[in-house]
Amino acid sequence: MKNKLSKLFSLAAVALLLSGCLNNLEGQNETVELGPDEVVVQTTANQLSNEYYRSVILDNRYQLSASASADTSLSSSGNSFAFEEGLLRISQDIFPTDQYYMQEGQLIDGDTLTNWVSRESETNPEGLNPALPVTSTQEETTTEESVDPADDPEGIDETAEVTEESNQVIVDLDSSPIYLSQIMEKNIMVETDEGFALGGIVIGLAMNSVYQYTDAEGVVYEQEISLGEMRERGKAYANIIVGRLRNTEQLRSVPIVVGIFQQAPSNTTVGGNYVLDGISREGNYVTDWTERNEYRVSLPVINNTEAGDQYLFFDTFRQDIINFFPHLNGISGEALYIDNGLATLDIEIITQFYSQTEITALTQHVTDVAQRTLPEGIGLEIKIQSADGTEAFVGRQPGESQISSHVFRQ
Repeated sequence: MKNKLSKLFSLAAVALLLSGCLNNLEGQNETVELGPDEVVVQTTANQLSNEYYRSVILDNRYQLSASASADTSLSSSGNSFAFEEGLLRISQDIFPTDQYYMQEGQLIDGDTLTNWVSRESETNPEGLNPALPVTSTQEETTTEESVDPADDPEGIDETAEVTEESNQVIVDLDSSPIYLSQIMEKNIMVETDEGFALGGIVIGLAMNSVYQYTDAEGVVYEQEISLGEMRERGKAYANIIVGRLRNTEQLRSVPIVVGIFQQAPSNTTVGGNYVLDGISREGNYVTDWTERNEYRVSLPVINNTEAGDQYLFFDTFRQDIINFFPHLNGISGEALYIDNGLATLDIEIITQFYSQTEITALTQHVTDVAQRTLPEGIGLEIKIQSADGTEAFVGRQPGESQISSHVFRQ
């Protein structure tokens, strides 16, 4: 493990830490004379907003994550979006976007990531998920399939009886949940006099809130994982991962930020949220844990008397649009709340209109109604969709007052 990480970091070091050739070219077209072991490092010249990092580009190519092809997935597209979006917000609190650059994770490769999110076993001692309990002393072979909600296996018996003839292994899946579903890595780069250097590592741990498995008869079982147990497991995994990264000498004093993400169940329309984040400035442990108070809500909220008037703004917006265009196919939204305050609002309007004038009229009305009924200052994205794709966009950056819109030509 140590040798693999050292090798990976040495490749990154060759690319990013060589002195004299790592100039921020800022999109310039100058010809640069390079030695045989040197590479050109650039950054994107434009920063869309202070929400986004500028990217580091090596030899005119964007570097994909070393673990991008790892065989891991989350239980829904909503979880996938929330997992990365939330991790970037955590990163920005520690590494401001006006001082740091971002590169996709290059330190943990796909094989290593797959091993880490798998069960611990004799053949995979690095697995972070708990090993299956085995009571047979005559175990010959066992086959373990993923039981993540995103990968619903079949043919796994809840309890496999032991017999002398078959040497079956007694396995109680109910007592051995898969806690960790995915690991995400981002590398934070900082510009120095010599070029670019690794300024920090950001790690996201996606934890299951529901453990799902299927027995040999095809019966699906679900076991809820409590928030307390998930948090403690996540903190323990974070310390193990930090310790493994610290085994590489070049990473001994690099700040490592870890976020603990709670997946939403796969049958929900919105993604999960981060419950903890912490930082290890040096050493093998995350010492500064901070609780995060955030949650996502699917709109409209149906039959929720406890919500009261909290989501009345969306109901007002939705009804006004429907009254003006009664033949819309649907209006739905997703709201992100941070520290009990509305932070972002994403709305999707499905229309059967296709003519340019109809789409234009709808977009103009949506812009007017949004300006009048939706809360001020929040990040806002409204997509007007048809069977042909996105027809128009209405939006506003966080903290701004003016809403902008755009109708796509095709």
